[in-house]
Amino acid sequence: MTKLTMMGHIKDTARVLQRAIDERKDYGQDFIDFWLKNNFKKVIFTGSGTSYNAMRVIRNIFVKLLKVEGVAVEPTVFTYSESINPSSVFRNNQVLVVGLSQHGDSISTCGALQHAEKCGFSTLGVSEQLGSAITKIADHYVHLVCEEEQIGPETRGYTETLLQFYMLAVEIAYQSRLIGKEKYDQLFNDAQELVNNFPTVVNESVAWYEKQQEELVEMQKASIAGFGYNFPTALEARLKFFETFGRPTSAYEQEEQLHGPLRAYHDDNFIFLIGGNKGSEFKRMIDIAAYYRRAYTKHVFVVSGEDFETTRRDLKLSVKTSPLLSPIIYVVPFQVLSAKLSEKVGIDTSVSPVTDNSISGHMNV
Repeated sequence: MTKLTMMGHIKDTARVLQRAIDERKDYGQDFIDFWLKNNFKKVIFTGSGTSYNAMRVIRNIFVKLLKVEGVAVEPTVFTYSESINPSSVFRNNQVLVVGLSQHGDSISTCGALQHAEKCGFSTLGVSEQLGSAITKIADHYVHLVCEEEQIGPETRGYTETLLQFYMLAVEIAYQSRLIGKEKYDQLFNDAQELVNNFPTVVNESVAWYEKQQEELVEMQKASIAGFGYNFPTALEARLKFFETFGRPTSAYEQEEQLHGPLRAYHDDNFIFLIGGNKGSEFKRMIDIAAYYRRAYTKHVFVVSGEDFETTRRDLKLSVKTSPLLSPIIYVVPFQVLSAKLSEKVGIDTSVSPVTDNSISGHMNV
């Protein structure tokens, strides 16, 4: 079997997204039953790297659809510094700690689940690797159907994880009567429409890169900002840029970029703004983009599927989706840029530049 490149994984994502919809009863019913039996009121979402960024998105989905208190936190912060239930508002059996590690061997995430168990809280392990360490540590387990990625920088796995947990949240909401059949059908149809349109998002992102390639390849430092449900998208985009293309990149909530960082910005800064969904924050983004172009740099790129007056540098996607599902769409252009820019400058993303593994965040290295 031919080994997939980074772009190959991105293009293959639609296939595993469809699996997330079609196989939701296979991978999800045990967890759904577990949830319904315990009626959790607070959920801690934890993971490292790309998994942490995914957990931030999933936290928003669960809070919105399941009406729970949700906290996304880095594993070591959770283990050593976080108070899980400081006010004792919740009983131990009402608190769930979810640990995501795509390969199932993250030292910090496995440690967080062990800590949660010692504290008397329920735990859920999530990974693509059956039989991995996380499957043996957690009380319950959800198997990701993203399939094993053949290179280090994760793309397909991140995107599929978001949809898989969206489907789980929708099923739990329906089976616990938080939503009715009409709302359930709408949420399900939103997911299926997104999967149907996903190849279009990939193709339009590639075309955007090709149009901007000559300018983008000169990028030496970048910032990425998002708002609302897509602040975590900015975090994941930053990670992808940095771990592949290798240029210093920062990520901000849209408004926070105005508080301090601008003192270091010059005309060689590349600024990417994620348009998210319509509303007051979107209107604010349009004003901010114009300000950055006027006051700092011409290298300002807006990515959005909403209606706005574009410049030649912007990506206006033809695909729209719901706010909850929008992180699945808006991460794609940055995955594509990371893959294409690396390829253009001769960086092989299938080969890790890390040669000394005497310290690692993973087990059995």
